[in-house]
Amino acid sequence: MLLNTACFTRFTRIGAPVLLFILLAFLSQRFYFSSLPLRGVPTAAGKLHIGVFATSGNYHLCQLHISAALMGYPAFTLVNWQDPEDKDAMKQHAAKIEGAIKYIDSIPAEQQDELVFLVDGYDMWFQLPHEYILKRYHELVAEAHQRHIDEYGQALVAEHNIKTTVIFGPDKECAPGGMDAPGCWAVPESLMHPLAFGPETDHTKSTQSRPRWLNSGTIIGPAHQIRDILIAAAEERRVAHVTDSDQYYFGVLYGMQSYARRLLRLHRDQSLGIDTVGDSAFLDASRPSSPSDKHFPNIANRQSDYSIGLDTNSAIFQTTGFYADYISWVRNNASSDYVRDAARKGNYHHHFALQDDLKGRGPGQIVGVPESALGRWETLPLATNTVSRNVPAVMHINGKKGYRILWWPRMWFYPFLEQIWTHLKSNGNMGSSTIAGQRRAIEGAHTLNQQGPGWIDWEDVCGKYEDRLMGKSREPN
Repeated sequence: MLLNTACFTRFTRIGAPVLLFILLAFLSQRFYFSSLPLRGVPTAAGKLHIGVFATSGNYHLCQLHISAALMGYPAFTLVNWQDPEDKDAMKQHAAKIEGAIKYIDSIPAEQQDELVFLVDGYDMWFQLPHEYILKRYHELVAEAHQRHIDEYGQALVAEHNIKTTVIFGPDKECAPGGMDAPGCWAVPESLMHPLAFGPETDHTKSTQSRPRWLNSGTIIGPAHQIRDILIAAAEERRVAHVTDSDQYYFGVLYGMQSYARRLLRLHRDQSLGIDTVGDSAFLDASRPSSPSDKHFPNIANRQSDYSIGLDTNSAIFQTTGFYADYISWVRNNASSDYVRDAARKGNYHHHFALQDDLKGRGPGQIVGVPESALGRWETLPLATNTVSRNVPAVMHINGKKGYRILWWPRMWFYPFLEQIWTHLKSNGNMGSSTIAGQRRAIEGAHTLNQQGPGWIDWEDVCGKYEDRLMGKSREPN
């Protein structure tokens, strides 16, 4: 007993300081690498360039436009405006790539490091002001950086500049194409909890699937990096044509990137003598255990990493395909009947806490309307992802298109739309901008087509839809 006590005392005296030193060294190294500046990440001070794919105007484009105008967004550019439309929707998708390249090329060279935000024009609404897009983008980049360090190690991240700086919207179904495509099977697992959608998560229908796949309806990232992706997608379509869907080729690039990154980790683990049997079977097409129906990307002698990532938890983008049952308009003030009733029943699972960046603020500070109901976000019904509990900045109605009609009156601004609109126009805000050097969406939109750049006033693109947008009439369509 005395011997054991002496040994323990000696270990405590000698071993404890050693363990403490190792722990401190690990933590300091982790902090050092996680705080290293990422290469190719735009600063928060740059402009947000917004490109909207639309060949012609209609009511649904003007839903997007008025939601941007209400919250002081800079005027966006209508890409492919009045260019001929292909009757084949898939081929029209392919035209997006060409138009997007032309749009990014129109941005001055000194602004190619600034953020570009590309969105589809006919099924998109803004829910929050543009500063939330910028803030949350930088948060997602930082979170991904730490995740990459945890997953691949500091050495691989630094050597290969592994980062996530071009962010796409998430999808709950891999389409088009089958699960044999690398854009389906090779991509990382969802960041959501394995049981996020209940006990049948990922095992039955798409409504129960976690968002894991790429949706091309929303893209944000540095201009020159998005251009690289667009060029690569166009080349992939040219040399290995499968479909005319732009989403398919972006998915191919994302799958190839994920495959290449896992190979880097596999080779690192093999060099360290770590058991890699499972990863080898998953990644190596030559092994008998590999499924014969998998298409393995060829990454030899080509760029394989494009810094692509997904907004899995819908901090910025909320896609609605297969998601309708998990989107709710929630008032987050503690006195609301919803929260009070949930607390009384002891059902704390459904208690929603407003995100920190929304607390103590409200849209009234942006639109300038002296309306008490607009003073705080907590009192307004905000479209909320009930799984991640995030209030997204952008709604992408990519599922059943009827929701563009059914959900429009639920948006927080709908009851105040006419009041806000009248205020903005009567207070001379038509010609000023919240962002230096940029015109505002309330004035109209820039245009870009085969003839070159241009401008279209609000009245010309959306004036005739104002009454319908405000619920005062049902026509025109």
